[in-house]
Amino acid sequence: MQKPLIPVINFLFGLFIVAFTCGNAQANTPVIHKTPKPAWISACKPYDKRPSERNIRNGAYGELVEEQINVEEKAVYNHVITAIVSESGVQSNSEVSVSFDPSFERLDFHELTVWRNNKPQNRLILTAFKMLPEENELDKFIYNGTYSAKYILPDIRKGDRIEYSYTITGRNPIFDKFTRSIYFQGSDLIVHQYTTLLFAAGRSINIKPYNLLSQPKVSVTGGLKRYEWEDFQVPGISTNKFQPKWVNQYAHAQVSEYNNWEQIIDWGLKINPIQTSFAGELADSVTNLKKQYGKDKEKYFRAAVMLVQDEVRYMGIETGPYSHKANRPDKVFKQRYGDCKDKSLLLASILNAGGIEAHMALLNTDLLDKIDDFIPSPSIFDHAVVVATVNNKQVWVDATMSNQRGKGTDLYFPPYLKGLVLKAGGDNLTDIKQSKTGRASIVEKYDIKDEFAPVKFIVTSTYSLDRADDVRDEIATTGIAQLEKSYLEYYSKTYNKIEAADSIIIKDDQSKNELTTIESYKITNFFKRDSVKGKYTADFYADDIYRQLPDVNGQVKTPVSVTYPYNMDYTIKVNLHNGWDIENEHNEITRNAYKFISDKTVSGNELALRYQFTYFKNYIPLNELTAFKKDVKDLEGDKLSYRFYYIPDIKKVPFRLNYLMLIITLIVTCAFAYAGLKIFKRETTNRQYFISTGPALGGWLIWLMIVLISTSLGIIKILLDDGFYTLSQWDLITTGIAGKMHKAFLVFDVTGYISMVCFSTFCVMLMFKKRDITPHYIKMYYAFVIAFLFLDYFFNAFVQNDFSNYRVAQIIKAIVVAVVWTYYLNVSTRVKQTFVVPYKAGEVV
Repeated sequence: MQKPLIPVINFLFGLFIVAFTCGNAQANTPVIHKTPKPAWISACKPYDKRPSERNIRNGAYGELVEEQINVEEKAVYNHVITAIVSESGVQSNSEVSVSFDPSFERLDFHELTVWRNNKPQNRLILTAFKMLPEENELDKFIYNGTYSAKYILPDIRKGDRIEYSYTITGRNPIFDKFTRSIYFQGSDLIVHQYTTLLFAAGRSINIKPYNLLSQPKVSVTGGLKRYEWEDFQVPGISTNKFQPKWVNQYAHAQVSEYNNWEQIIDWGLKINPIQTSFAGELADSVTNLKKQYGKDKEKYFRAAVMLVQDEVRYMGIETGPYSHKANRPDKVFKQRYGDCKDKSLLLASILNAGGIEAHMALLNTDLLDKIDDFIPSPSIFDHAVVVATVNNKQVWVDATMSNQRGKGTDLYFPPYLKGLVLKAGGDNLTDIKQSKTGRASIVEKYDIKDEFAPVKFIVTSTYSLDRADDVRDEIATTGIAQLEKSYLEYYSKTYNKIEAADSIIIKDDQSKNELTTIESYKITNFFKRDSVKGKYTADFYADDIYRQLPDVNGQVKTPVSVTYPYNMDYTIKVNLHNGWDIENEHNEITRNAYKFISDKTVSGNELALRYQFTYFKNYIPLNELTAFKKDVKDLEGDKLSYRFYYIPDIKKVPFRLNYLMLIITLIVTCAFAYAGLKIFKRETTNRQYFISTGPALGGWLIWLMIVLISTSLGIIKILLDDGFYTLSQWDLITTGIAGKMHKAFLVFDVTGYISMVCFSTFCVMLMFKKRDITPHYIKMYYAFVIAFLFLDYFFNAFVQNDFSNYRVAQIIKAIVVAVVWTYYLNVSTRVKQTFVVPYKAGEVV
């Protein structure tokens, strides 16, 4: 069973970061400067119109958000005024926090004022700021060297206005040209938004706007060009957790001094050149690879990939220029850790040293192919990979992945779709051919003997390609013991009395890249029992598929992100020793973005519930969202679940009278009594008799009467013992259409059996009275019995799919008995002499 991956925190890495941070803090603590506002900023005209109360959230609003960017000075000026209108606003707005990288940026505060009753209070005290390492990527094993200057303001009250301004000067030296994204809108209301961009008129700067609320004013003064964006009452944007990361509804602009992708390629090759000569351990390793694999490029390629993926762990110290510049390959290999660009440059260098053309490539893991909508800029890339040509075949490799297996160049590569290959002469983005995606095939098998015996539960999970890589990496990371524990905890949420019956079995075919796990459990108290109705229930649910269905509601108006690739084949097999009485069923949903198939089939004592679900892309387009919401609702409702009812022994269940069966019995009995009386009183004066009364019953007639009486008693015993008059029998293992047919079958059986009892009783009464019509109605009785058994057989076969030999033998036995007694009634002289009494008017029955 595919369970959520267990988060693993690298403790040693954490200790290293703490030590590194503390050492740096003592040696070179970042400082804040206090200076006047820069002279180059433009005057921002005041705007004092208060927003509508209904548009204010969290007890505060942005009265002013001002940002002015000076490309020439490498400086960004920020000016913020926040108005607090309630106590909740005090809680969330009493802190000033500014992030910066002290390795290349300087922070200057100009003012920090609290306005109370329109009177200013100067709160700018530099020693009150705390310098805290920000490091918001430690969970990704990335240390980026950023700090937050934090100041928790004392004595903030409802009605205060907090105003502060600061300038950050400096730019990452790794970029040889200016690039930046500028936002004019946020998640909360901004009453006055003011932004400027100032640069030399001779600079060629590209600006691409998105979702602008108004067009900028452009002016040129003193050789400087100024873009000025200003808006009022800017509404906040509400995003949802389901939308793809490339969906950006905010008003913003992308700014880049790069004119084409060729310039980005040249920049990338300059800072991260491929190396083919090495020293130290790396040189020895490359030499060994060449000796071992000689001219077999595929084997050399695979060995190099495994070396970098599995023996160089993922971790990066991305401070200053090393945010984009990779460390030397021999250094990375010696320290045995590196981030994506470190590992990619290392792998590309090893491949080139072995005669395989390979290059680094840049891509964005969120934007994917939507990167086409952006103007060229190195800052829009967040990941580095490798593209190689092996025996004239292009192969993409993510060096940060691990435990990838298979043969030769058969490697899974995530669906990043677009990449910029850092190859001399290149001038555009490259389409990335999607890899064949893997599949998870999970079979859960339950073996149920009865309601008391422990249920044997076996889970066989088979993973291929990327799914095998993921599980293999999980096993390597967490260990088998922890994996067994997490799997058991997962199932214990459903079955509180489950225990492992054996250790997990792992079969890993690395050349085929297929991994299988076999889990064995024992479940006690498997059924949930209704103490009143005596009904046992069990529920099954395709939980893994359910977790892939986002809980989108009517408020979601954007494309919806989904897990891709995802291809699940999930089967639940239930072996029930009492068998099943359900019909096979097939459901299918096919859309452009996904497909769902479910099948419910019965073979012998085994019920198979098979669910198949596949996503064909990583998001649900807006025009398909309505259908997707409906499909998710249907799947979560009943298409992923199954419940069955089980009553194994009627005798163990408290008796509760089924009044419907009692009413049917009374109706049939009354109907036969009425019809029997009518038939009995029918005069037969058309016949002449030699004597007025026949001889006493004797001979085989005594046996015939015993057979009729014993048959009636036997039928009554069956009706009582088999629970035909209990509600528990009414609830046997059945739901839906099959349930209705099953109940109709019970009604048919009770009606037929009571009719047989009444008919045979009527025949016995006729025999006691020695009526002349007795032989005729006994023969009719046996004809009725045969007809009923035939109908019962076919009804049972239709409803319960039961063509058992027992029922056939019962029909044959009834036919033989009917033939024997019919023959006897036709030829016996005793019969003709005994049953000679006609009905006379006025006779008392």
